[in-house]
Amino acid sequence: METHIPIAGVSVKTDSAHAVMTDINGIANIAERFDSISFNHMKYLSDKVTFEEMKDTMFLVPKNLMLPDVVITGLNPDLKKALKKNHERMLQQPTWKGLTFDFANMIDRRARRDRKHYKKAKKILEEWDAK
Repeated sequence: METHIPIAGVSVKTDSAHAVMTDINGIANIAERFDSISFNHMKYLSDKVTFEEMKDTMFLVPKNLMLPDVVITGLNPDLKKALKKNHERMLQQPTWKGLTFDFANMIDRRARRDRKHYKKAKKILEEWDAK
């Protein structure tokens, strides 16, 4: 109905159980008399009309097949190994106790961002290990 393009493979079935398929041009020839006729295709809504409602050209409405959202979860073993290795490396670095002041570190946005990402990754790994 939207594109006016002929549809091949539509099952055209009369009430007397005579059925034909449309060809590549969307044409189906029915030589016998019928009271009602139905049109079926997996990508379009089915339609049934009486002989009086029948026209030379019939239009089908496409089905909008919308799948529900899909959530994929999983664990990449290589990522887990890399995060654990990074965590161990960070634990081996010396830590300073007491008050330190590093002005350059205060304005380094990348380092702050990396620390936030590291904390998030650590939290995720802890949740995965708990499962």
